[in-house]
Order: sequence, then structure tokens, then C-alpha cells
Amino acid sequence: MVSAMPDATLCPRCGAESHYLLTPRDRTEGPPASIRLCASRVCGVGFTEPAPDDLAAAPAASPSGEVEHRLASRIVSAGLSHLMRRLAPGDTVVDVGAGSGLRARVLAERGFRVIAIEPDPAEEMRAHAMMSSLPAGARVEVVRAGVDDLPAVMDGRTAQAAVMWHVLEHLHHLDAGLGTVAGVLADGGLLGVAVPNRRSAEARAFGPRWHGWEPSRHRWHFDEDSLRLVLGASRFSVADIGTRGGWGYPSGVAYSIAPGLDPQVHPGTGLLGRALAAAMIPVAATARAVGHGGQLVTIARRAAR
Repeated sequence: MVSAMPDATLCPRCGAESHYLLTPRDRTEGPPASIRLCASRVCGVGFTEPAPDDLAAAPAASPSGEVEHRLASRIVSAGLSHLMRRLAPGDTVVDVGAGSGLRARVLAERGFRVIAIEPDPAEEMRAHAMMSSLPAGARVEVVRAGVDDLPAVMDGRTAQAAVMWHVLEHLHHLDAGLGTVAGVLADGGLLGVAVPNRRSAEARAFGPRWHGWEPSRHRWHFDEDSLRLVLGASRFSVADIGTRGGWGYPSGVAYSIAPGLDPQVHPGTGLLGRALAAAMIPVAATARAVGHGGQLVTIARRAAR
């Protein structure tokens, strides 16, 4: 996958020279000939060159109907299980980039106090709607805010954990964003991170067509080594890392095969897209079991001040 690049591009994170990874095929705009993916020769972080413009959030594929909601909640719960079992009931969890609110709802249903921030106004409204039927006593706040606004949202409060689920790859300023999140965590607080795994079996199999590249939105591309380095630079120590995820994270396989069925891009195909993703669960789970799953899920601990 790595090849020579005639004109060295400097990594926007560390300033070092980079090497060329590939030219991706964007799932929304076809093959962008002027876009390429590179990786730093020093920090190892991959990046999209040129960086994508600011776009509205791709709408999260919220479940419709009771059966879909239960299934989606179980998948989300499976993805968060390694974080939740390290926390105590009543602990405060910040969901950074909460999307439609499904993660925040799952956390609140399990007894955690949740502060969910989401910068996109449409997604924030959907998150409010997601919370409307929570059981009495559930504690959750939904705030329209980005990561830079987090200190103002917390207003001196600290959290025992934060979740950044497919958020790191979108941040303008990777280290600054992680530093802001670290600043609202208690000493020893936990950070749960999920990102697409650029060294996954599906990334290698699909190459430029891999769903996880998404060059129109993703600024950064990680493997295990570069994710460890970035977290360490922000004073997080990795407690657990693996290619796990909710039932193997089958959507990456499904929408690499059939980009037109991705409900985030083509909402009218939601039912067919979800059916294909469900059919890919055995494939994704097998890749995860042998350490080559489509997403990296990390639990990291904030160092003491």
C-alpha cells in the first residue's frame, strides 16, 4: 500500500515528511483525482491531502421502530462494554460528538450521568428527541457544542470518562482537541476512542474503495501505533486497545461493498443498508477475532495532573 511520492508533503500534525498511501475513491463524489492519503514518516499519523472542507455532519443512521432500536442499542452497548465495566453507577460521562444521541441514551439507561455535546444543529435536535422517552430518573444533558466549547459546557465540573466515537478522524487540531478533553477529566479518568483502522483486513481488501477512508470528511487516518502515539502525547496511557466493536462493526464491510446503500449518504436505502450490514456481522466478527477488524477501540487513562 505504501509507494513513493514525487513531492513530499509535510504532515500537518508533526511537520515531518510523509509517504503516499493511496488515492481514495470518495463514496459521495467518485474518484477525486486531486486527493491523496499520506502518512507521516515520524508520528505515523495518516492524513488527507488536501484536508477536507468543513461539512455538515453525515446524519447518523438512527433506528426506526422498536425492533431496530433494541438491536441498535445492543450493538452500541457491546461497543461500549469495555468502558462501562470500568465505571461506577452514577459516574459522569461526556459524549463528544454525540450525533443522534444513541450512545448517550445507552449510557444514561445504564445509570451514568451523561453530558452529550454535538456541534451540528440537526443532529443535536435528533439527540434531544432520542432522550425524550428515557425512563424517569435518567440524567442526560444534550448541548449544541464542539470540542473547543467543552470547558464552557462543563463550567468547572469534571467527568470520570469521555467518549470520542469516530470523532478523532474529524478534528481540525488533533492534539489540541484531545488536550481539551483531558482537561475536563478527573485524574485517572477514562477515554474511550473508536476510529477506523487503516491496517484492517477490509482496508487492505477494498483499497481505495474502503468505506473507512471517507476523504471528504476524515482528516486523519490511524493504525494502532499512531493512535497510541497521539494519545500518549496528550498524557493518556493506553489501558486497552483492540479491533473490537459492536458485533464486529459490520457497516465498514457492507458499505465498502455497496456504497449506495449507506443510509448516512442515501437515507432512502436505510432498510436495505442495515440488512446488508447485518449480513456482514459474521465477516466483521471474524476479522475482529483475528485482530484485523475494521475499527480500533481504545480505553486510555488520563495521567494525574
